[in-house]
Amino acid sequence: MGMPQIPQETIQRIREAADIVAVISEHIQLRKAGRNFVGLCPFHGEKTPSFNVNPEKQIYKCFGCDAGGDVFKFVQQMDRVSFIEAVTHLAQRTGIALPAAGSQPADELSDQLYRASDLAMKYYHHLLGQPQGAAALAYLRQRGVSDQTIERFGMGYAPAAWDAFLGVATRRGFDPAVLERAGLVSPRREGKGFYDRFRERLIFPIANLSGRTIAFGARALQAEQQPKYLNSPETPIYHKSRTLYGLHQAREAIRRQEAVLVVEGYMDYLCLAQQGIEHAVASAGTALTEEHCRLLGRFASRAVLIFDGDEAGSAASLRGLEVVLAAGLEAAVVSLPEGHDPDTFVQAQGPEALRSLVASAGSALDFHLEQLARRHDLRTLEGKARAAEAVQSLLARCRDAVRRDLLLREASQRLGIDEKAFRQQLQQSLRRRAPRSPRMSQDAVPSSQPPRDPPSYEKTFLGLLLNYPNLIGPSAEKLTPELFADPRIQRLARLLFGEYRRAEELDLPTLMDRCADPELSQLISACAMEGFDPAQVQQQWEDHLRRLREEALTGQISQCHQALQEAERAGRSQEVDRLNAELMGLIKLRHSHKPQPPIP
Repeated sequence: MGMPQIPQETIQRIREAADIVAVISEHIQLRKAGRNFVGLCPFHGEKTPSFNVNPEKQIYKCFGCDAGGDVFKFVQQMDRVSFIEAVTHLAQRTGIALPAAGSQPADELSDQLYRASDLAMKYYHHLLGQPQGAAALAYLRQRGVSDQTIERFGMGYAPAAWDAFLGVATRRGFDPAVLERAGLVSPRREGKGFYDRFRERLIFPIANLSGRTIAFGARALQAEQQPKYLNSPETPIYHKSRTLYGLHQAREAIRRQEAVLVVEGYMDYLCLAQQGIEHAVASAGTALTEEHCRLLGRFASRAVLIFDGDEAGSAASLRGLEVVLAAGLEAAVVSLPEGHDPDTFVQAQGPEALRSLVASAGSALDFHLEQLARRHDLRTLEGKARAAEAVQSLLARCRDAVRRDLLLREASQRLGIDEKAFRQQLQQSLRRRAPRSPRMSQDAVPSSQPPRDPPSYEKTFLGLLLNYPNLIGPSAEKLTPELFADPRIQRLARLLFGEYRRAEELDLPTLMDRCADPELSQLISACAMEGFDPAQVQQQWEDHLRRLREEALTGQISQCHQALQEAERAGRSQEVDRLNAELMGLIKLRHSHKPQPPIP
């Protein structure tokens, strides 16, 4: 039986888990250059790097041979395989199972789960403001959570009744089996019926990168309730190892700071966000994973761990350092005073005190050696040997070879051990990277003669829309796709104006999938790689809008002028009069679009 059509949700999961920088780094050497990575293109010979990879947008573009696309396209082009083979390879690489033939269509199921989760979020949030939610609201206010924060993050209250949400959802037409798949209800022990999973708890909705509710964290409100925190189970739309609480709201701030603060709990994150420390996320209910860190690596180059100031917090920090380094990020740790977590520390000392700690945060090696010094006497040979073994384990997880080498040198100096011997021992513990996938079939390779570029002003305008999708709607009100001279730009504009005019965010790889056209995918890559100064975006948009109208009118004037000449040669006097009037009107209209010089 053949492979079924792979659902878009599964493709998106594989794309996020694969990490385009990690995949491409297995084939060529990349170096950081601002927000991008650059290297020598593997598809054509060059001595000066023109191959760019954008980890945030998860796309690549070569400005030499015009190759471009997402991680699937790279595998297709590099290994000359089909799209299905590329997806299968990356699914195996990331450990994500593909659907079996004859299974339920996942896109349809995912839509039902999203809608059920959205209903639950709105229901719980509504109840928080009702009399039955008074205890939960009082708890939030006692913890210093403002009404604005409650609204911003959609916090709610799950009532004590066994089937309150179940009743609301079934009356809205939801099948209880779907609610169970969404992690919102559980089957009764005797096998007859269901009951609400969350009862008498404070609710924290968890969103994906697109802002859609996919799961919930729930805190007990009664001392005897166990567990203290109850989280949604894994579902087809929620994967704990790849989801971070608050990332949807924080990612722009993380990108600006090029750093992310990682805390453990929901309240820790909410407190920081409320105090204006916006570039934070919470692991919330699970240990930090490499998948978490690879996701963060799309927005930041540095991760600062801020866990509780106790033994458990220190242990969590040590585990977190390893996965942060394994994901290729710079790692640092903030050590809070014992007895404090980020929430209580900021409440007691203020946000500036935490910012000061972050600014002076010790490196991964600093923290690791500090912890080792508490357990081993580093003045003795035995203590140094044990410490070296522990540091070696940390360094072996570091994916960045340059950073690993620098850490090794510093560690050998601070431990007073021979660098050469330490390096040899580390090399023995390192494993070779996974080999490339076999070349299974022939597929399209980047053309040696790429199609002629569209006009630069049209590419720049599309780049503005792809990087700032909030401009798509206003553009659609003022332009039609036919105003663009390049037919590829016309097709892309038609798609954006038709289906994305209300978008606030764009997932570029998904957009490229929707196009199902290699030319458009390459064009999207090229346009999206354009860089813009955020302070100048509005002015650039208005200038390009004016330019597009002028160019379109210039084309109309040229056509009208040719028609007028033909009419004059044929002696069609009435048509000449009409075309003359039309030509004068077009010229006048074009003049009105030009910026007028200031009055002296």
